[in-house]
Amino acid sequence: MDARIGELLALAAAEGLTLPYPPATILRLEDAGHVVDLATGEILLGEGEKAYLWQWTAAGEAWAHLVAEGLVDV
Repeated sequence: MDARIGELLALAAAEGLTLPYPPATILRLEDAGHVVDLATGEILLGEGEKAYLWQWTAAGEAWAHLVAEGLVDV
């Protein structure tokens, strides 16, 4: 069995999700370069390889610093 199936099932259990498709189907779609929204079942064709650009906000940078310094628990 593909180890990713176990990881996907563990994620679903931890998040309280019911997977929209069998795990093997989700992995086949992801391997083909698609993204599966686990909450809605939407399949985003070709989005798996798309680069997303983002920037930290000032609050996000501050939070990351506090986490890195061990000053807050996550």
